Amino acid sequence: MPILFCNVGWMNHYNGIDGDSIERGGKYNQHSTGHEVCNFSNNAGTLYGYVQPTGQIKIEKLGAGKKEDFASGVTVVWTAGPETGGTAVVGWYKDATVYREVQTIPKPSALQKKNGVSTYRIKAPADKAVLLPVEQRELMIPRAVKGGIGQSNVWFADKEESQEIVTRVLALINEGAIPALPDVDQSQSILEGNPRLVAHLRRERNSAIVKAKKEAILRATGKLCCEACGFDFKDMYGEFGDGFCEVHHLQPLSKADGVVKTELEDLAIVCSNCHRIIHRTDPMLSISSLAKHLRRQHAQPIIPPDLAHKAAQGR
Repeated sequence: MPILFCNVGWMNHYNGIDGDSIERGGKYNQHSTGHEVCNFSNNAGTLYGYVQPTGQIKIEKLGAGKKEDFASGVTVVWTAGPETGGTAVVGWYKDATVYREVQTIPKPSALQKKNGVSTYRIKAPADKAVLLPVEQRELMIPRAVKGGIGQSNVWFADKEESQEIVTRVLALINEGAIPALPDVDQSQSILEGNPRLVAHLRRERNSAIVKAKKEAILRATGKLCCEACGFDFKDMYGEFGDGFCEVHHLQPLSKADGVVKTELEDLAIVCSNCHRIIHRTDPMLSISSLAKHLRRQHAQPIIPPDLAHKAAQGR
């Protein structure tokens, strides 16, 4: 089944602007609210979805002929930008019809009329569509990396490098499987619903960010040492540890308001142990605070285990 990714403005319900708002997108009609405001508004059993492409939607990439007006049987994945930054999957249409040109809704509902929505580009049966609650919009689609989504609002994910992303999205659609997050003690918070913490952790796993930070530090210092404890994987493990480290995001995205743009200065090189300790503290320890703590710990005299055991027994 062909798949199409459509990026729109961020909303909670996509069922009219009243009681909701559209952020980071939209503003295509006379009411300046964006036609996607009714993308999940049920009109007699049908959803009429809108995305703003550049010109036509190239439906040949979805299996349609060059002279055809639409492609059918398409899985349409709707994405939008959460306030924490990035691009998240917000919902999908299954068995959708995607049109080359903009279409006019045959009988707009009262809600669509109220919101100034009269056109669409994609339609689907309402019972084959899912809009994820905000707290479940955890699957992020990478941008500006090889195989990731580009600047266009319409993305076909038809490159070989994109197939891992498609596989993860289809797992979410067909199995409800959320891709695994790092094994940190705060994972319980994720299960309880904390999309900002999810965004923080996913950003630390972003391969493009990790690679850029490593390269910058290697150019500057020639090695990758933990900024908290000084551990160097290459010094300890030789060739097996060459080029290995973890990257920690200094800004607490889990508590941030608004979009946070990541610069290399916002990242720190850390070893696996220090990274885990940082994430299991609340409020989250800063690199400098952890470094000071470690210096104090190392300044304490080390008592051999047998003497410590005797002391505990009162001997």
